[in-house]
Amino acid sequence: MIKTTKIFLLLFLLLSNALAEDIRAIELFKEVRCLVCQGQTIHESNAELAEDIKKLIREKISQGETDRQIKEYLVEKYGDWILMTPPFNNLTYILWSFPFLILIIGAFAIYRQKRSQA
Repeated sequence: MIKTTKIFLLLFLLLSNALAEDIRAIELFKEVRCLVCQGQTIHESNAELAEDIKKLIREKISQGETDRQIKEYLVEKYGDWILMTPPFNNLTYILWSFPFLILIIGAFAIYRQKRSQA
């Protein structure tokens, strides 16, 4: 009876670890852009390159690498563009500030138009 319990416990631990790795992989798939489809994540894409990147991510997870290390590897290999959310750095400063700039310009234009009508 104790032997059976140990076997079930071992199976449970192995399955839960595999499930945790699978969930982690899927979350990473949702953060990585498909280089073929461009507007989709590799999670959504069935392209051959997306499948290769999925395999690569699963291998790196099984090797014990962190999400950050995996993302850094992908960025090093493919560039910042592979991430669905680009990092905030000197090169992407304009990209991140552009929506606020448009909002300010729009508000100023509306203010001037209202002021000229009055």
